Amino acid sequence: MTVGLPDALQRQADAVRNAAAPQAARRAPAHLGLFRHLPGLQRGSLVGTLRRLSAGPAPQFQLLPPAFWNEIWVAPVRSPALDDIRAELAECWHGLLAPGDFAPPRFHISLNKGRDAPSSLSPGPWRATGLLLWQHDRPQQAKAERAGDERDGAFWTPLVGCAFHR
Repeated sequence: MTVGLPDALQRQADAVRNAAAPQAARRAPAHLGLFRHLPGLQRGSLVGTLRRLSAGPAPQFQLLPPAFWNEIWVAPVRSPALDDIRAELAECWHGLLAPGDFAPPRFHISLNKGRDAPSSLSPGPWRATGLLLWQHDRPQQAKAERAGDERDGAFWTPLVGCAFHR
């Protein structure tokens, strides 16, 4: 699940990612993630919750200068409103979340994996456009070619988008 980015920010972030990692950029657009793994069997409930939350005002967020986290350059995100939304979702889905989604979030937009710092994105303030639910697809050909690396060959397909009301 990701947060929809305003068009201008989406273009900036995609350009930075595409310059540094065109292969990763082809698999998924730049994004601000809320959760990595959600229970697929609960899709109807997930969508209902997203629709309810997106009926509220669009959360505001700020981007910080690029930071190097775990060998990846990111644009850290500061947003008390997104903290609140994620906490509410985590409470709704208590017991259904994958272990990696239990930890407190470190909101960010991934930029590149190189050693060189990427360009900074405009700090904002920005307003989220919506909440987006994605499906992880793994084409058989890519799976066969890249056996052993779970990340390679993965493609993300948008399933549901719920726009915030402004």
